[in-house]
Amino acid sequence: MADLVWGIKNGELDQVKDYIEKTNVDLNNEISGRCPVHYAADYGQKEILEFLISKGVDVNLKDKHGITALLAAIWEGHTECVRLLLANGAVKEGTTPDGTNYIDAAEKDEIKELLR
Repeated sequence: MADLVWGIKNGELDQVKDYIEKTNVDLNNEISGRCPVHYAADYGQKEILEFLISKGVDVNLKDKHGITALLAAIWEGHTECVRLLLANGAVKEGTTPDGTNYIDAAEKDEIKELLR
């Protein structure tokens, strides 16, 4: 599983595809408290995020801290990942673990616009 996480974080799409095809891993299961979709969103790996979505990953999963992939992308300022997640059913009416709504958690104006 460490190979999968490393590949996601580093944008190694071919490695991620190979790992998933060879192991038939459940992409909706946590790896060290987070799912592959969280790592991809957190690191701004849009192509990997697209691949995971094509494989049927649940874009609204929460990690061990109650954070969705959308919130991870919002916090890290990954506009294109936010756009992709929203286009694929991510719920934009969520809140951070401390209760702040997503639009108020966003620092970038273009992300705030996407969340309106």
